[in-house]
Amino acid sequence: MSTPNATALVTGSSGLVGSRLVEMLIHRGAKHVIAFDLSPPDATLSARFEALGPNKVSSVVGNLTSPSSLSEAFSSHPNIDVVYHIAALVGPFHKKAAYMSVNYQGSINIIDACKKHNVPRLVYSSSPSTRFDGGDIKNLTEDSLTIPKKFLELYAESKAYGEIAVRDAHSPSLRTIAVAPHQVYGPHDKLFLPNLLSAAGDGLLRVFGDGTNLVSFCYVDNYCHGLMCGADALLNNFGGPTDCGGKFYIVTDGAARNFWDTLDSAGIALGFSSVCAKLHLPTILMLFIARILDFVGRVVGKKFKVSTFTVLMLTIHRNFSIANAMEDLNYAPVVEFEEGWATTIEWMRENWLPTWE
Repeated sequence: MSTPNATALVTGSSGLVGSRLVEMLIHRGAKHVIAFDLSPPDATLSARFEALGPNKVSSVVGNLTSPSSLSEAFSSHPNIDVVYHIAALVGPFHKKAAYMSVNYQGSINIIDACKKHNVPRLVYSSSPSTRFDGGDIKNLTEDSLTIPKKFLELYAESKAYGEIAVRDAHSPSLRTIAVAPHQVYGPHDKLFLPNLLSAAGDGLLRVFGDGTNLVSFCYVDNYCHGLMCGADALLNNFGGPTDCGGKFYIVTDGAARNFWDTLDSAGIALGFSSVCAKLHLPTILMLFIARILDFVGRVVGKKFKVSTFTVLMLTIHRNFSIANAMEDLNYAPVVEFEEGWATTIEWMRENWLPTWE
């Protein structure tokens, strides 16, 4: 961090990214971190925070959708230097009103709280899915990606609206930036790898399409580093040629990987049979099935695991260039993919795999 002894507030502090960000902020010299989340940290997370040192982390229970709750959290710790807004409602199974309430209105509430309490910097955790239109993305920078008129999923739509609100809030008194990872992974992950490897462990997972799609991955430490690079750039580059205020950046581990080979390596390392060696399911067939399920789901008010969105995400290229983040934010991965992937698989072997034995 460029501002040692800073006080930071992190929303979504119990999640994969938020909890690791709290730790890395303290490791890099932050004076104090307010860990804000809907529920108090569990015993494991409390121990992680306590290990950072006395009076380093304050856990605050609150709700993004409640302005009074946010105001109380901000008021209890005056002189906040930067807010990292990580919290979001994720997953494909919620109603639009719920996504909009948390991801859009919650972001507006964060902006209002920052203004009310004179917080000078706001870093918003966005998502590349806010730019997805269903087509391949092949080593593109953010300049080549626009927010579509029609979104592939409700989560992406609500995150895009939140990002727009943060972008429009940028000013000399509240400098803002949106930073997004792609396919974030790491120890304590409860979404990406557990969901796919659960299907692999059950013998249900199959490769969709020809299995050659390239995907950018982002280790959790690299993403947290990218978020902090964004905060530093807001402070150091204001008004300069690389002023990042109000802009959107994507950070990853660097070079893209074959999605299915990479996923298969994790499953094999955990003792599962190779997914790539099994029969592949044609993309056109899976899209046909997905569209039928999408229609049935709308009729009966249910969302199925196989949807047009999930099929697309498992078959298209999602390969992002980090050239802009490297230039404007001085970002570079701090952990190589091979190291991050190995660390993640080892953590899953020790903490997740026993449920399969």
